[in-house]
Amino acid sequence: MLHGGPGSPNSYVAYYHQPYLNFANVIYYDQRGAGKTRLKNKTTPQSLTYDILVEDLKQTIQYVKEKYQTNRVFLVGHSCGSLLGTQYIIKHPHDVAGYIGYGQIVNILVQEKSWCEHIKDTILKSGNKKDIKKINSVDASLPNITREEYVKIVPLISSLDYKYGYKVADWMRIYRKSPIMSFFKDGLIMMDAEKFNQNLLAEMYDFDVRSIKEYQVPIYYVLGRHDEWTASTIAAEYFETIEAPKKEIYWIENAGHMVDMDNPSAFFSTVMEIISQS
Repeated sequence: MLHGGPGSPNSYVAYYHQPYLNFANVIYYDQRGAGKTRLKNKTTPQSLTYDILVEDLKQTIQYVKEKYQTNRVFLVGHSCGSLLGTQYIIKHPHDVAGYIGYGQIVNILVQEKSWCEHIKDTILKSGNKKDIKKINSVDASLPNITREEYVKIVPLISSLDYKYGYKVADWMRIYRKSPIMSFFKDGLIMMDAEKFNQNLLAEMYDFDVRSIKEYQVPIYYVLGRHDEWTASTIAAEYFETIEAPKKEIYWIENAGHMVDMDNPSAFFSTVMEIISQS
């Protein structure tokens, strides 16, 4: 399971997923610079790159294969984790049995523009002049902005989405109940995640997978019907253009960007179906 953020581990919600996971061993992997990994090592913000994360992932997959004596490993990438997972299967296609993407990123600037257009009407109706000014500035700039400008507006986009879009309180409640999450350690570094991972945010600016039309591994997209954060409709449009040994797209109803928390039963039933037929 490759988490998003960057810097937002889904290991904290493993307990919430547990009732649905009777079909596979699941590795919740806190990436370098995130979660328990960040607490235990001396990673600096300057040392974080996707090339390093890809290499970390390669070593982790090798460790898992040796420990469990299996070659059957699936990557499940969420949001920024979908960016990492996609990069990995392009570079190391023979390491995994398949790739499953949800909250799938294909081009972050185009998807952010789509999100902006979706949420703008809600903000205009609110009458909040300060937030209206913010959304208008974002809408006018996307997608034609510099890398530096993108990194600066990410916190602004997140704050507006939390306030007017995604029901952040629902999944934050799930995080707070996690038996492995401490507010004074894990919670504080999660609040600092965007700033700490600015190098990765900057690299996201350059990520555009739309030129990749052929994959050497089975590809599955599991998309929330109401995911406007990473615009699942744009991911679906790209999916129709690719070729792979096997590919399938699944739509999860009553779910947005956090598909595994919004509708865990449907999400993990779909993952089980994918693995069982692959």
